[in-house]
Amino acid sequence: MTSVEIGLEKDRLPAVNDEIRGDDRTYRLLQILGDGGYGTVFLSQDGDKRIAVKTEKYSKSMLHIEVNVLKAANAAKAKHFCDLIDYGSNKPDYVFMVMTLLYKDLHKLRSEMPERRFGISTALRLGMQAFRAIEELHRMGFISRDIKPGNFAPGQRSNKQGKIIFMYDFGLARRYLDKDLGRRDDLESWFYMLIEITRGTLPWRLVTDRTAVQAAKQNGRVGAGRTQMLFETPRQYDILLQWIDALAFEATPDYDKIYKLLDDLREEKNIRMNEHWDWEDETSCSTTTNTVTSYSDKELRAKKENK
Repeated sequence: MTSVEIGLEKDRLPAVNDEIRGDDRTYRLLQILGDGGYGTVFLSQDGDKRIAVKTEKYSKSMLHIEVNVLKAANAAKAKHFCDLIDYGSNKPDYVFMVMTLLYKDLHKLRSEMPERRFGISTALRLGMQAFRAIEELHRMGFISRDIKPGNFAPGQRSNKQGKIIFMYDFGLARRYLDKDLGRRDDLESWFYMLIEITRGTLPWRLVTDRTAVQAAKQNGRVGAGRTQMLFETPRQYDILLQWIDALAFEATPDYDKIYKLLDDLREEKNIRMNEHWDWEDETSCSTTTNTVTSYSDKELRAKKENK
């Protein structure tokens, strides 16, 4: 048997209508919600509740990292993380994780807006909840390394979670005890996300070269570059950037100080935390099956590098 033939006999992902056996129940895969080079996310059902089943090829999987993060989050009763319902493997083909089903991710939701951006009420409240999610992750001893709108989503309104923003997709997460990893990087990425959902764009949005992106980020810190990056954003955003840039790499961020600045801005704008999101239809209850547990380009690149 050739090596190609051997490879074909493993790492086979399940398909729609297949059943996955967990510890004490079976999950029928109803439809594909998202996929990537090494995995697929399916819609399934647990009793009367719709759930997400994330699968990855056995030999390429980093799903154990996500399981560890969600275990820690559930133990800590973290508000902004999905429930880990089940997990396991079907050797040598795939591993799986069963979790809360979410609504569309913030990148998709922003792209559906008429001007591809949110109003200040939605943008600010999203930023505040995303920040609390990052704080929860850090307090559990992890950093994300992949903070972006596509990795945050509101819960399903049918689960009474439509006002809660969840953080997900932890394939790149690491313990920050590693000296090469710092919490400041997550906050910097969160700040860029805040600008993106407020303005609808970033100066380097169309730039693909990593060196050029880094140069654009540095340019956004001085003179005209800073003015361009922060154009039409609240003055508090400039203060946030100052604070984040002043943070030592190994330092513990002052989460309460940052959150208070955002909350003061909310009060200044007379924004209530329970206002409708920009994407919500006030007369209906969304029961979409769209989910956001697909695979980011950054995560897929990391998987390839670990082959």
